[in-house]
Amino acid sequence: MLDRNSSFRHFFVFMLLWTIGAAQPDLRFHPFDWVQYRKPGKVNSISFSDQYAYIGTQYGGVQRFNLFSNRFEEPITRAQGLRSNSIIAVHRAANGVLWVATPFGVEHSYDEAGNWRFMANNHFGFFADQFVERIGESENYIWLDVGSEVRRVDPLTGVQLGILPNPDEPVTWSSGLARFQLDLSNELIDYSITDGWMTDLHSLFNPDGRQMRLTTYARNRMNELWIGTEDGTFFRGDPTMRTFTPYHFGLGQVDIQSIGGKDSFWIGGLLNNLSDGITYFDSDREISDVYVFEDRINMDPTSIFSILELKKEVWFGGEDGLLIYNKKKEFWRNYGLSLGGQKNWVTDLIEIEGQVWIGSPHGLAIVNIKDKKQIDHDLVDQFKNIYIHDLALGKGLIFIATESGLFIYDIKNTKLYDGESYGYKSEEFLYPNRHDDFTVITRDKRNVYIANRSGILKFNLRDRHWSNAVDASIYGGLDVKSMVVDKNTIFISTVNGITKYDMKKHLMDIYNYRFIGQVNDMYIRDRKIWLGTSEGLISYRYK
Repeated sequence: MLDRNSSFRHFFVFMLLWTIGAAQPDLRFHPFDWVQYRKPGKVNSISFSDQYAYIGTQYGGVQRFNLFSNRFEEPITRAQGLRSNSIIAVHRAANGVLWVATPFGVEHSYDEAGNWRFMANNHFGFFADQFVERIGESENYIWLDVGSEVRRVDPLTGVQLGILPNPDEPVTWSSGLARFQLDLSNELIDYSITDGWMTDLHSLFNPDGRQMRLTTYARNRMNELWIGTEDGTFFRGDPTMRTFTPYHFGLGQVDIQSIGGKDSFWIGGLLNNLSDGITYFDSDREISDVYVFEDRINMDPTSIFSILELKKEVWFGGEDGLLIYNKKKEFWRNYGLSLGGQKNWVTDLIEIEGQVWIGSPHGLAIVNIKDKKQIDHDLVDQFKNIYIHDLALGKGLIFIATESGLFIYDIKNTKLYDGESYGYKSEEFLYPNRHDDFTVITRDKRNVYIANRSGILKFNLRDRHWSNAVDASIYGGLDVKSMVVDKNTIFISTVNGITKYDMKKHLMDIYNYRFIGQVNDMYIRDRKIWLGTSEGLISYRYK
């Protein structure tokens, strides 16, 4: 039989769950149907369970590192219902509850992934400059360290039960962000560091020579020392071999503009600071390599707007030029472009018979792949000072989407056509009322899809027939930012989110969750769609 206090606690928990509810994007989804990857920033906090190390990061949510496989698994971010991706402190309690502190308050989850229960800072009576610096637990309570005092919290409900200058019982703390410079010289002097890292006993230096400040440290039950640094790298110490092994997972930039590649992804975006870079992301193994602009020779800092992977090289379209990576030699080099206009950038890149065709807000450029020299062509003059949004190649035809209309260039016959005058049309087909601002082109094996605010057209590459694929009302008649097709399913992104539309069954879903942000590029692989967004790289398991 339950006593009165126990009965009250169970009732309170029930009411709390009823009023707060699940913080998932949608009840239709499993916790990791949506996954968000970001630039991590500093490692602020480390906690452990028997299976995972939970790494609280400045910008990238809670990273989960599997202790047995030595690999990352899906991070816990706003995609799982957190109020923020900025994690100040993280603690995995002995009862299986995961506690997280963000700038907005404290959250906890019973399944360590979703169904977050949120307590705002004002719930605890914090002053404006107070925040949780670390989280710990005793036999009966969860403890929140706010610097000058501690808060005693119920381990089930999160309700505050007291304010004390210090805990009145033994507390096991997870690590928090160090207030002052860490002195781990006694540990570092006895350990070697793998993968080209070095130490002066006060800080660490990455293989490119950049100094990394230590931000936090923690020990687990196996007496392993874990150290976090300011760029998101953390080190796992092996007490037997006396070695530190570095691990890093995250993107080089936050605002992703383009995704390129086949088996794995190259990712580029808007430049915010010199520590940004270009990311090579292996989605199967959950690993990433970041090429930081500041650390690389011949790799000038630039925003990246388009990516083209060739057999031997990867081309990145930046501002007023190209950044090219030689895969075999692992060598970067910058190439300037003569595109005209004061402010310019590369909107798209396509490969055509040993050449790369380049779109920009001020026209077209063509570059020879071997010598990287620009090529004179009649089309370069014809599209001078015309905003080229997108390019696509299919069956000997180049599709050019511009601010002044859609154009099709027949490579064999060297002839340029206006989109409306090319191909075959049935009586039912309607060409868009607005002939300007064709913004996005995508294709599958059989068809090319072209979007503007009046609708999305479909061009069959085999019989060269036009048809209307999607009515503008499906996506609100807005500018299409990106688009991708999988059989009869088309994904369309606008400023209002993503529309998933079945062109055969005429069924649609709209995804406009806040954690997605603005979608700039989309890529489908296997059962997932990958989104390059203003909030990072996001995957969605849609089938």
